[in-house]
Amino acid sequence: MSKKLVITESVPEAFLSIDHRQIKQIYDRPALVHLKGDREPPLFISILLHGNEFSGLMIMQEVLKKYQGTDGFTLPRSIWLFIGNVEAASLGLRRQEDELDFNRAWPGTAEPEAPTAMLLSDVMKAITSEGLFAALDLHNNTGKNPPYGCISAVNEKNKYLASFFHHIAMVFHMPKGVSTMAFDEICPAITLECSTPGNPLGIEKAVALIDDLMHLDHFPHKPLPSHDLQLVQNNAVLKISEGVDFGFEDEERAFELTLAEKFDRHNFTRLEAGEVFAHTTQEKPLTATSDDGRDVTGELISIVNGAVSLKKTLMPAMITLDKRIIVQDCLCYLLEDY
Repeated sequence: MSKKLVITESVPEAFLSIDHRQIKQIYDRPALVHLKGDREPPLFISILLHGNEFSGLMIMQEVLKKYQGTDGFTLPRSIWLFIGNVEAASLGLRRQEDELDFNRAWPGTAEPEAPTAMLLSDVMKAITSEGLFAALDLHNNTGKNPPYGCISAVNEKNKYLASFFHHIAMVFHMPKGVSTMAFDEICPAITLECSTPGNPLGIEKAVALIDDLMHLDHFPHKPLPSHDLQLVQNNAVLKISEGVDFGFEDEERAFELTLAEKFDRHNFTRLEAGEVFAHTTQEKPLTATSDDGRDVTGELISIVNGAVSLKKTLMPAMITLDKRIIVQDCLCYLLEDY
């Protein structure tokens, strides 16, 4: 697949009504759209970095429809819109098996020579030449999660940005190559996790945030009151160990690792130390990795007579029941208060 970038200053009328599976009818390659508005510097908004996370497309359709006129869009602020993995979107996939994840390929990635990373380097050069007001990366979870923001730099502007979206936000420093981290030294930046694809609440909250940012002259100067935002941080990423056959309790066969039925109910709730969430026949069916890349499985995971639990109370997030995505990404993140 070609990684050449389409750069344009308009979106066709059809963009406002298509779904993600039809996106290649308009853009056959990743596209960067510069829409002029009344205020500068512009917002940067990325959508469809993961092709099956389509709320970002729906959000931008709502935003643009609101400001659609007879002669184009009358935006309160200019926008750079990046439409990412159109090939995977057309197939309904997070990503294709043979390519680097579009949200692991931004500056700071471990694979800077990959075609996707070189494409995104070109995007960064184009959008940062004259400054940005803020950068928003729009995503979904495949498991049951509330809408929430993720920031990698904890500063007052990012905290305000997160609080405008939801009262809880996650601080993260891995995996490398994520969009939001690429903007840490450039402008306020956030990943918006808009719940499951198409979730109305996630779409509504993101549309409202983008609208607010297009009208905002500047971020508040005074510190954000502590009660306005709860920050949690990533303690570790939990993955299924390579080669382990896994499944869920409601499936009618035996696995080497059997996770609790409806495991995603634990998202953003406390998973207590000693609370059994899986059973296994393996010595190390799960691998926990800290932000600095250390294997902390022994510090966090307890296995007693095949019963799997945590050694300390933590808050899982981004749990999905989609096995393909679990293998491609992770089982979940394990959070604690920041």
